[in-house]
Amino acid sequence: MYSLYARALYSKALALFSLKKYAEAREHFEKALKALGTVLEINPEDAAAWYYRGNALSYLDRPEEALEAFEKALSLEPYNTGALYCKGLALGYLKRPEEALEAFGKVIEKNEEDAGAWHYRGLALHQLGRFEEALEAFSRSLEISPGNPGTLYYKGLSLQALGKVGEALEAYRKTLKLDPTHAGAWEGTAKVYFDLDEPERALQAYEKILELKPDFAGGWAGEGEVFEALGKPKKALEAFEKVLELDPENAGIWNKKGRILGKLEKYEEALEAFETALELDASLIVARYNKGTLLLVSGSYEKALGVYGKALELDHENARGWKGLGSSLFGLRKYDEALEAYKKALALEPGDGGILSGLGAVYYEMGAFEKALEAFEQALTLEPENTFAWNGKGNTLCELGKYREALEAYEILMRLDYGSLPARYNRGVVLIRLKGWKKEYDEILEKRLQTAFKKSLELSEKTPEEKLDSETWKYRGFARAGLDQYREALEAFEKALELNPGDPVPELYKGLVLIYLKRYEEALEAFEEVDREKAKDEEPGEGGAENWVPKEEYEGEEGDVSNKSGQKSFQKKPLQIKSLQIKSLQIKSLQEVLWNARGFALDALGKPLEAREAFERARRFGRNGEEACLGEGIVLARMGEWEKARDAFERVLAVDPGNTPASTLRAFALIRLQEFDKAVDTLVKIEAIDPNHDLLACLLGFAFTKLGNYERAEQAYRKAVELNPKNFHARDGLAELYFRLGNSEGALKEVEASISEEHENVFSRVLKGRIELEEQAYKEAMESFRRALDLDSSDPELLLWDAYARYLYAEVTFDRESGEPSREVRGKASREASRKETGQYRQMLLSVIRKLEKTALSRESKDSELRAYILYFLGFYYYKIRYFQKAVEKLEECLELETPADIKAPASDLRGHIRSGPLKPAWWEWWLVSGKYCRLKKAGFLLTLVFISSLLLTHPAVSTLPFIAWLAAAVHPVFSQVLSSGAFSAVSWDQYGREYTLIILILLFILILPGIRLRKSGDEPEIEYLTPPSPAFDVPATLLDEFRGRLEKSLLSPELMEDHIGDLEKF
Repeated sequence: MYSLYARALYSKALALFSLKKYAEAREHFEKALKALGTVLEINPEDAAAWYYRGNALSYLDRPEEALEAFEKALSLEPYNTGALYCKGLALGYLKRPEEALEAFGKVIEKNEEDAGAWHYRGLALHQLGRFEEALEAFSRSLEISPGNPGTLYYKGLSLQALGKVGEALEAYRKTLKLDPTHAGAWEGTAKVYFDLDEPERALQAYEKILELKPDFAGGWAGEGEVFEALGKPKKALEAFEKVLELDPENAGIWNKKGRILGKLEKYEEALEAFETALELDASLIVARYNKGTLLLVSGSYEKALGVYGKALELDHENARGWKGLGSSLFGLRKYDEALEAYKKALALEPGDGGILSGLGAVYYEMGAFEKALEAFEQALTLEPENTFAWNGKGNTLCELGKYREALEAYEILMRLDYGSLPARYNRGVVLIRLKGWKKEYDEILEKRLQTAFKKSLELSEKTPEEKLDSETWKYRGFARAGLDQYREALEAFEKALELNPGDPVPELYKGLVLIYLKRYEEALEAFEEVDREKAKDEEPGEGGAENWVPKEEYEGEEGDVSNKSGQKSFQKKPLQIKSLQIKSLQIKSLQEVLWNARGFALDALGKPLEAREAFERARRFGRNGEEACLGEGIVLARMGEWEKARDAFERVLAVDPGNTPASTLRAFALIRLQEFDKAVDTLVKIEAIDPNHDLLACLLGFAFTKLGNYERAEQAYRKAVELNPKNFHARDGLAELYFRLGNSEGALKEVEASISEEHENVFSRVLKGRIELEEQAYKEAMESFRRALDLDSSDPELLLWDAYARYLYAEVTFDRESGEPSREVRGKASREASRKETGQYRQMLLSVIRKLEKTALSRESKDSELRAYILYFLGFYYYKIRYFQKAVEKLEECLELETPADIKAPASDLRGHIRSGPLKPAWWEWWLVSGKYCRLKKAGFLLTLVFISSLLLTHPAVSTLPFIAWLAAAVHPVFSQVLSSGAFSAVSWDQYGREYTLIILILLFILILPGIRLRKSGDEPEIEYLTPPSPAFDVPATLLDEFRGRLEKSLLSPELMEDHIGDLEKF
């Protein structure tokens, strides 16, 4: 009776279960189980009761107890197929597939047509990974029972596991045709589409699953993976969080959530997710590697080192672990150890392009560029779309000087990743280096350079400033400098220093940019700061010559690299020689740039001795010291020591005969040493090698001009202008050449073009003024000389030309007569106008004279020739405003100097004219006032006057005049006695005839002779007047500034941007 009651309860529970009334079904299964217990208490040998008990326990999800019941039933009835069948189900549920397989095998032995047994045999084989056998089992089941959707579904799973995705998809379709609500088939379909790289269709399948089963965690997990593949990480994150709501203990999903958070750069949350995954399942190695990847990406290299070390303890032969360890060591700049780690990873996984990329990165940092190139190329053979390897290959080719090939590598990288910041930026760096190479560089490449840096800045600026690190700001500074945007570059380097105050590299480049901005004092302060930082780095205990390696055993939790005392779990180890050499080379390179830059700044500040000392220091740090020798040569040239400068340039050529700047500067020195033939030979040889050098062509023009070969000179200048339209030195040379040849129009055109390029070019302004004087455009000439004086007020030659222009302007503009109206002037108004113009003329020349007087005083002990010119023009201008005495004084001062003949002759002529003309004294002034031979002339005057008076007093008529009769009586006897002797004894004085009169007239003529003027007042002398000395047409010293500027620019060689080592690792 109890047995029947128990079976009735069991049957009712089954019915309720089939009606999906699970709660009621469970209640009835519990009642049936209780009733069966009563039966078994009465009869423990009731095999059927044990069988039903096992089934009831299975439905109540108590598989261990169910298995015991089925085994008890089989012990009582070994051939009970139903009990054997259900035992297999319980074993499968308990994940004991081998025993389940054995059970279903026995069922099939008894009944080969049992479709269910074949079905569950297939499940057991599937669990064991024996997919071919599982497929056979499912196929046999379907032969027996073709319409079973469950079997079709599992057949699809086996086919999918075997890679037969097309057949698997067909199996799922058949399943869904039989049962459109089969969630597993929809999931299988979604996975097949995902494998076929059709994520949109996979997503549709997952959406169908979730419509059918909203609480199906597997569906949400699959949808999350699809969203991730579609590049929708936020939606993927939502899906994974839904899974964790349904299954919070799912370690795999916590790992996937962490992976998405890492991609979203939510590193702290990602780290928490990975740590949760590892707490739930410490054996989940993928979560540990993802945690390491996260730490690498975020730059926490020491922590990443600890994580990978722990992972390798668990699985020492894992390539990913060794690769991650290598990347961590690379980030810590422990290149020798990183190299060993990557080699171990490569031995375990020879076909991994990421490992080869890391190996290439290490070789690149160690300066082994050939090995680095080989590693990157092997990586690209395995993974043609490896962007890290393409960037590394481009950088390596650049360092090897293979600039064209490097550009091709970056072009491919941009095709793979159009928004690649390193590719954009590095193209600009390569083009700058190609520009410095000065071979095959043209306007198109210049435009490409500009585009590369502008695009890299656009990409960089998409990131909010608060998220930028020091390295990014540094690269921004390089890009700005490459675009000649020095103020913006300065801001970028300062930002980099704010984020990383101890980094000497941005400080150094900050100083270089300050040089380009001509803020030399601030630049020197920046270089001093670099020295201070270097001194800190070299202090003991700061890792100067030591390296750190991880201990073999890692203490604490994974990711925690501290031991119990809180100290880092690392031990010191002497750095290997190779690494020490590399570090030493890097320091030398930094120091070479530092001291060269310091030398240029000191030279610009007019401290040549300190500049030479700086360049000497730079030579000690440099491998060949080319820039230092060139800089020192320029300093010597600016000091006027041209022979020493030439020797400095020749030292560079001894090491590098093809050094174009050194050869060009040597030619510069030869020109200044008047060795024009040698200079031309040198320049022609360089031009054959490097025909596109504008400064070289400019110097060639100067040299040909000095040799009188004006046709070749014009060709050279023209070429320089074509190569560089901004080369104002070449335009100045061309203008001077045209002016010499009488082509004033062409000269004016070139000099105006020169001024438009360089507004502060004094030579151009003076030349323009001279041309305008030649064209009688005196007012414009005055303006040109005024602007030249504004730029250089200390040059007396400029003042002379300015004065001369003002004089000529006054000559043609104002009436310079002495205030008396000319005969042509009629009426009172005309006379007033004439007097007004005379005053303006005088005032203009007086203003000029005052400036020249000051200059003459300042040149007292300097350049005698220039002083002679100044004194001559002072005399000339004094003469023009009728200050004749002052004019003569200045001219006499001029003649007292060691004056060249071309100045002495006109000065002497002008002085003679003034003395014989407007300054010639009255006859009495000549005898009594003139300074020269003053006593002799006064004595002569007195004797002549006494003689004439005596002659007159001896005349008989004088004795009749009462008021002088007494004097005549006294004089006559004495004078007669004197005249009666000597040469005059034969003259009959008493007759007072013709002889008497003639003698008196002759004596009177002698007295008035000095006052006789042979020219009319106002007549101009026929004298050749001087013009101011023409500025020396020589290679301008300012050309040295151009060379120095280019050498300064060469110091700022932007660093190539490397991909972050974390990019090698993938979540």
